[in-house]
Formats: sequence, C-alpha cells, structure tokens
Amino acid sequence: MDEIHEECGVAAVSLKKPLKNYPEGKAAHYLVKMLLHQQHRGQLSAGISTFDPNRQEMIDTYKKLGSVNEAFWFRIEPKYKGILEKFSGKKGIGHIRYATSGSNDTGAAQPFERYHGRKWKWFSLAFNGNLANFVDLKKDIEGNGYHLVRDLDTEVIMHSLSKELNGPKPKDIGEIFSNATENFDGAYSLVYMNAMDELAIMRDPVGFKPLVYLENDEMIAAASESVGLNALEGKRHDVQPGEMLIVNGNSVEKKRFAKAKQKAICMFEYVYFANPASTFDGVNVYEARWNLGKQLGKEEDLNIKNGEYIVVAVPDTSKPAADGYAHEIGVRSMEGLMRNRYVGRTFIEDGERSQKVKDKYSVNRAILKGKKVILVEDSIVRGTTSKVLIDYVRKAGGAKEVHMRVSCPPIVSPCFYGIDMSTMDELIAPKYVNKNELGERGLEDIDKKVIEKIAKEIGVDSLRYQSLKGLVKAIGLPKNEMCMACINGEYPTPCGKLLAEHSKENMGKTPSGRTYQACGTAGNSCRGKK
Repeated sequence: MDEIHEECGVAAVSLKKPLKNYPEGKAAHYLVKMLLHQQHRGQLSAGISTFDPNRQEMIDTYKKLGSVNEAFWFRIEPKYKGILEKFSGKKGIGHIRYATSGSNDTGAAQPFERYHGRKWKWFSLAFNGNLANFVDLKKDIEGNGYHLVRDLDTEVIMHSLSKELNGPKPKDIGEIFSNATENFDGAYSLVYMNAMDELAIMRDPVGFKPLVYLENDEMIAAASESVGLNALEGKRHDVQPGEMLIVNGNSVEKKRFAKAKQKAICMFEYVYFANPASTFDGVNVYEARWNLGKQLGKEEDLNIKNGEYIVVAVPDTSKPAADGYAHEIGVRSMEGLMRNRYVGRTFIEDGERSQKVKDKYSVNRAILKGKKVILVEDSIVRGTTSKVLIDYVRKAGGAKEVHMRVSCPPIVSPCFYGIDMSTMDELIAPKYVNKNELGERGLEDIDKKVIEKIAKEIGVDSLRYQSLKGLVKAIGLPKNEMCMACINGEYPTPCGKLLAEHSKENMGKTPSGRTYQACGTAGNSCRGKK
C-alpha cells in the first residue's frame, strides 16, 4: 500500500566463455534481465557497470532514473540495443533503487564507480541495505580528509574500500573487505567489480537481506532474490552471512570476510518485500505468505457465515495471505479491489492521498456491495493509507461492514536496516502504547484496547493482527534467525539498539524520514561493540 519500501536490489554476472558465444550485449544483457525480474525492489533508478579488458573504458557505468524499462529504453529497440552494445562486457554488476535516504537524482543512483589509473583501485560497487552507524562512519571518513558529495551509505562504503586499497600493489579482496567492513553496523548485501577482472559478491555478518547465486557452464550469476535468476539454468545457493564469493577470471573462491554472528534475516522479506516466486534461506515466499494467512484464519473469532462475508486481498503482495486465510475459514476470496498496473510511480506521487488510492486501486462494487468485507493486508505502518482505502471500500464499494486482518504483528519500533521507517513518530501503534514499554512487548502482551484504538482511527469494524508466534510458525525459520526488531524491539546490532533508544526518547520531536544521529547520542558509541 506504498506505506513501506525496500531499499533496493542487486545483480552480478561473470561470463566464462568468449564473448562471441553470448547474446548481444553480453554481461549487460543478463544484468538487465535480472534487474527486470527484481523490479519490485525499487523503481526509482536502474543501472549497470560492466568490465571488458579490451575496451578503453575497461569499467563503464550506465544509470538512469526510472524503472528498468524506462532507464534502458525498452520501448525504442534501437536505443535499447545500442545501450547493451556500448556497455557489453564479460563481467558486470547491476542495481535498482528505492531511496530511503539521499536525493532522487541520477547522481544518487547506483552502481557507484570509482575511476583510478591503477587497475586494482578502479572499481564499481552496488549494495542493498542500510548502515545503522552511518553518521559515525561519515565522521571518521571526513576526519581522514574524504568528502561525501551525496551523503549516502554507498559513498561511505566506497571511501572505506578506497582507504584499504591504498598502496603500491594489489591486495587480497577478502582482506580488503574484512578490514573495510570491520566497523560497519547494519545491512549490506554487496556486489563489487574491479578492473583486474575480479568480481565479488558478499552478504553482511547477520544476513539481513537475501543474496542468491548460481554457477553453470556459461556463467556465475547472483541476485538479491532467486527470482532474478529464474531465466538461467543452474541450482541456486544462498550466500551465507559473512560470506563472499570472489570470481577472478573464471575461477571461483568462497571465503569468509567477516565472522558470522547469529542470523538475523529480515522477516519483512517474507511478509511483504520479496517476489512470491522467490526462495531464499530455505523458505519459499509464496508458501510463507499462504501460511501467514492460514495462521490468521486459525486465530479468527468472527462468527463467519459464507455468503455473508467475503475475503478481499489488498493487491498485490497480500494475495497469498488472503487466499490462505480464506481457505482456512471457509470463505470465498474475491477480487473486490483491482490494482491499476499501468499507473506509473511518478503519477501516483502527485495529489492527495485519497486520490492516490483511487488512482492505484479500483473497487469492484459488484463484488463488495452489501457484503461484510474482510480486507487482508500485509502490514499497517503509518495507517494513513489504510484509513483512506477502508473508507473507499465502504463508500465507493458499498460494503456493509469492513474488517481488516493483518498478516504481520503490530509494528512498534523503527527500522535502521533499509526500510523507510526510522522514527517512532511515523508508526501508528506506538501512539497507543506506553513508550517505556515499546520494544519489550509482543502482540500477545499488547492490550486489546490498543488494537481497538487503532481500529477506530483507521475506520474498521474490527481489526486483528498476526500473533508473534503465528508469524514465526508460518515463515518456518527459527525465531533467533530472524530480525523482528520492528515488531519486538530486539535489535541484532549494537547501533540498532542505541538508535532505537534515541528514537523512543525523542518521540514527538523528530520528523519522518532518515533522522539518524551518531550512535553516541543515545548513550555510548557502538564502536568496538560488534
């Protein structure tokens, strides 16, 4: 419902055979296809960097604002083919972006290329995630004479790597990243390529974001999600937390660049962000969402009568959960809301929120009129869009009653790892819970009166959230292997904990958006506490 967004998605490819054996565009061809299959992870910009040792610009980067289709001019075939030909190569990395911080111009788009006359110092990188201790890292870097033009995490990573690359001779990539990331606190699935014919793919020590790769006779390829590799043959493997793959020429080495801590896989990937066709860390996203709906159904206490009630998904991501819920309670799941897939992102950013909802969704009055409608949604974050949508279903759709069932527990804490909700003030649930208890209570401990107040604010006849136990059971991963900080306040990194304390202390004082302070503002700096 456009209430929360993922940071971005990455892709990488290294071709094994001579370039003449591959489609027009070579590495660029595969990168664009992988990005296209991951378009749901970001629509603000798209870009690629490719490497060709026989090209004057051995590393060359192309990036534009817009979706993959828009950035690479799919509608004008000669222009699209021209881009692929110009940026063809044997290796490459790619990126799609949704901004949780920084400006919305091409300069903030990834990959970030750092040109240098020495080939091992000439590199390009792209990443998915967010550094929680960005402010501390920025201060350290600027103290060493560097300057951040864009004020972005990507620049911090780029300058940290540049510092490690200093010297008259090439260094081991594993050692470079081990040293550069030693003080990083946060989420970073990262792809990197230099002008020495080296490609690296890595996942942070707790594995916040997914990262999947495959190898076959033709290539080695990686993407944020397995769906990005669906057009390629080969068995998919997860990059493990703290692990990196280094492709040097055609040889592949698996190496640990950081000590793996407990896993902390973002549960929101399964609830909302990832494509339902993706599988990572042993869990298929569609099955997880179906199970989330099934668990909701098991906890339902409405006196349901088929024919009187209908289940309606808020399209598109909540459809599997709605179907699982409807199947469990024995009520029809129907398309009472239709999503307009032809409305561009830029278009729906204009105007009032009520108009945005009407532009994005169409009510199917023939289905909704006179019915008791149970809307199934992934999550309620700020509640503003939910309120407008519920009113739309009731008035324009003619629903007799509107109930809402949410496949995720209440969000009571901010995220500092790549989701655009970094302050308490952006969230609806904390308004009704004592802030001293925030982060210490799961759904089972939240008073029903809090849920009733939220229901009243958004205008539903009844509201039920997923239970914390139900979420863990539905996804199927151990509770201690998931990051659920936004619903239980248990942050897996030191700086995350300190920033959460700072956010609680400053409720009502900070605007929405990325308002991180140095970790020391909430107590002691998180440096050295990893």
